[in-house]
Amino acid sequence: MHQYLIPGIIVTSVMIAGGASRGAQLAGVGGLPGFRVRSDFTAGLNANRGWAGALNENPSVNADQPFRLRFEVEGASAATSGRRFQLQYRRNQEPWANVEAHDFPHPKRDLTLRFVSAASGAAPEGWRAAQGNADGMRIAAAGQVKVLRAETGRQPLVGLYAPPWEPTELAVAFRLPSGNRTGVGFVFSHIDSGNHGSVFLDPAAGTIRVSRRVHGTESVITERKAAIAVGEWLQIEVQTENGKVRVNFQNGTVDFTADYRVAAPSDSVGFQVPAASAVEFRQFGIAGVPQTPRVSIVACPAYANGAATTDLLQGSTAGFRAGAGVQLAERTPPWSGGGVHGEFEWALVVRRFADGAVINEEGDTFEFRMTDAGAPVASRHPVLRLAIPAGHVGGTFIENPGRIGPWQAANGDLYFMMEPAETHNVFMMIKSTDGGRSWREVDGANRPRTGDLESVDARQVGHTIHILHQVTRSARYHSFRTSDHPTQPDTWAVRDEIAGQVRAIAQMATMVARSDGSLVAFYLGQAKVHSSVRSPSGMWGQVQTLDPDMGPNQGGPQAVVGANDVIHLAYYGTDGTIWYRRFMRDGSLTPRQQLATGAGTSRAEYGAVLPLVYIPKSNTVVIIYRLDNGSLWERRVVDHGPPTPAVRMTDRLVVTDAVDSQQAGADAVLDGETVHVLFIEKSSRSIFSTNDRGGWQPAKLLVGGIKGSWVRGNVYRGKDGATVYGYVYDAGSDGGAGLNRYAELGLHEAAVRR
Repeated sequence: MHQYLIPGIIVTSVMIAGGASRGAQLAGVGGLPGFRVRSDFTAGLNANRGWAGALNENPSVNADQPFRLRFEVEGASAATSGRRFQLQYRRNQEPWANVEAHDFPHPKRDLTLRFVSAASGAAPEGWRAAQGNADGMRIAAAGQVKVLRAETGRQPLVGLYAPPWEPTELAVAFRLPSGNRTGVGFVFSHIDSGNHGSVFLDPAAGTIRVSRRVHGTESVITERKAAIAVGEWLQIEVQTENGKVRVNFQNGTVDFTADYRVAAPSDSVGFQVPAASAVEFRQFGIAGVPQTPRVSIVACPAYANGAATTDLLQGSTAGFRAGAGVQLAERTPPWSGGGVHGEFEWALVVRRFADGAVINEEGDTFEFRMTDAGAPVASRHPVLRLAIPAGHVGGTFIENPGRIGPWQAANGDLYFMMEPAETHNVFMMIKSTDGGRSWREVDGANRPRTGDLESVDARQVGHTIHILHQVTRSARYHSFRTSDHPTQPDTWAVRDEIAGQVRAIAQMATMVARSDGSLVAFYLGQAKVHSSVRSPSGMWGQVQTLDPDMGPNQGGPQAVVGANDVIHLAYYGTDGTIWYRRFMRDGSLTPRQQLATGAGTSRAEYGAVLPLVYIPKSNTVVIIYRLDNGSLWERRVVDHGPPTPAVRMTDRLVVTDAVDSQQAGADAVLDGETVHVLFIEKSSRSIFSTNDRGGWQPAKLLVGGIKGSWVRGNVYRGKDGATVYGYVYDAGSDGGAGLNRYAELGLHEAAVRR
C-alpha cells in the first residue's frame, strides 16, 4: 500500500463565475464555435498568449511535451443544468476513446486532502453528504491543526469525496473523541447509496468489520479483532484490487485481505458516522491506479482545476457564460448554458512510448472532441499531427544503470536499453539508424520475460551485447545480436538465463566479458557482493560470496577487465569506505585495499563508485567515487602498483540518489588515453563535462534548464566520422517516463551537439 499519512498538497476548488468580459480576439469565423492550441504550458488560463497557431489551426505537437487545448462549446437554446463534459480522442482515425487523467512525467494518481488553510466553521470543499445533514461537516481547530469534524444528531452521516479518477486506495488519519464508543466507518468502491463497501471500526466490540451493500442489502464479509483507542490519532488504509479489499490499521497492527467483488467502477470514497456521534479527520489520501496511456489529461501549474475562463476565442457569437480550465481531471465541473457559449481548456500530453510498449510515431494524427454523455458538443475538432524532436528518446531510464549504452554496431547503428513506461516495466532494446536522431524498439516480440529494470550492466563484444540484469531475487543474463550480425541481426539471443540466485537488499550489478568468451558477474545480496562465472560453453558456476566473514557490508560493485583478463573490482562499504581488489583468472582475489572513507552510510550512497575506466596502454584502472558531501574524487592503480593519491576532479558537487537510484549521477568513459566524465550538478541538476587531459579541467555546462536524474554514454564515431561521446540522459522525469534524450559531445573538435 502507498503511505499517504504524511503532509501533502492542499486541495482547493474554484467556483465558476457566471460571466466574464471579452478579452482580445482574433478574426471572426462565421459564428461557429472554434478551438485553439496553446503551446505555452505556463501561460495563465485566460492570458491571450502562448498560442501554437491561429483559431481553428491544426499545429503539430511534440511528443512528451504538455500542451493545452481550448474549446468553445454552445449550450442548447433552452437552459440546461449540470452538464459535465468529457474529452475524447482518436489516433489515425481509430475508434474514439475517452482521455483519462494521468499526470506527466510521473503518472501519479494520488492526492492528499488537508485542511490547514480552511477557515474554522467552513464547509469542507469538495465533500457532499450522501446521507444525513451536510451541516454536520465543518472545519474545526484541534490544537495546532485544522480538522474536518463530522458530527451527527439523530441521523447518521455519510460524507463522500469524488476524485477526478476512479479511487482504489483510501488512507485516513482520524480520531474518535473521548466518549465515542459508536465508532466510524470508511466507504470504498462507492457506486451509489445502495451499492458500496465499508470498513467499520467498532471500539466497543473491539472489531473491524468489512461489509458489502448490494442493491440496498448489506452483508458482512469478514470481521477482525482490533484494539481501537479513543482520544488518539489513528491511521487506516483501505485498498481495492482484483476483486479484493485489503485493510491496514495502525501501520500493520491489523492487516488482512478479504474477497470483495465490485459491480461497476467506483466514483467516490468517504466516511460514515453513526447517529449521535462525532469523529475528527486530519488527513485523507486518495489514490487510483496510475497508467501511461498514449494521451492523457495532466496537471498544469498555471491554474487550478475548475478555474473560470473568460471569453478569449472569437468563434461563437452567442453570449458567454464562463467555462473552466481542466487539469488532471476527466470531467469538467457542472456547466449550465441556454443560448450561450463557454470556453474549456484542457491540459494534455501525447507520449512517445506508452503502456503495452506501444509507440506513437512521427506524423500520427490525434483528433480531439468534447462530449456530453458520449455525444459531441463542438462542431470543429482539432486534428493535431505528432512531431518527434531530433534526439528525443522518451521512455523510462533504468533505475540503477551500469553501462547500458548507447552501443554502436559496425555499421553505425546505435542501441540503448530502457523501459517504455514507469507503469509498464518490460525490457526494451531500442535502436537508432540515424545517429541518435530517432529511436524505436527492435525485436519487441521476443524481449526478455524478466521485467522491472532495477539494475542492468552490459558489455559489447563484436556484434553481441551481453547483459546482466538483477532483480530482487536473482541476477539474469540476456544477450542481443546487433544489426551487423551475419545471420540473425537485431534479435534477442539469450533471455532470462539465471546467473545467480540471491535476495538483494538493493539491486546493484556489474559484469565483464573475458577474452576466452567467459563472463563474470558481480551483484549485491542482503549484505555482501556475490559473484558467478559463465563458462565459454554457457554454463554458470556456483555463487561465491565476497568477504563473507569480514566487515563492513558491501554495495555498489563496479568491474572492468584489464590485461591478461585480470578483473579490476571496486565497491562501497556500508561504513562509508571505498575498496579495490583484483579478481584473477583462476578465480582468486587479491587482498582488498581501502581507497577512501566518508562516502556516507545510508542506502542512498550504496552506488558511490562510478563505472570503472581501464587504460590499456599504461595498464591503468581509474576509480572515480563520490563522497557524502557530493564531491567527486579519483584514484588510479597503475600496472598493479599501489593506488595513487586521491585527486578531486571538480569543485562542483554531483547529485546523489536521484529518484531512488542510490548512486551518483555521473558517467565516465575513455577516449584514447583521456578520461571523460559527465555529471549532474547537485544544485542546478544540469549536466556538466570534464576530462583529465592535462589534469582535470574546469567543468563545462552541456545541458542546462533540466532537472537531471541519470546519464549514461559511450565513445564511438558519429555520423560525420568524428569521435563523439554519445549519451542518453533523463531530463527530470522523477522516475516517470518521457524525458529521456540523446545528445553528443564532440571529443576532438570541442563541439557539443544536441
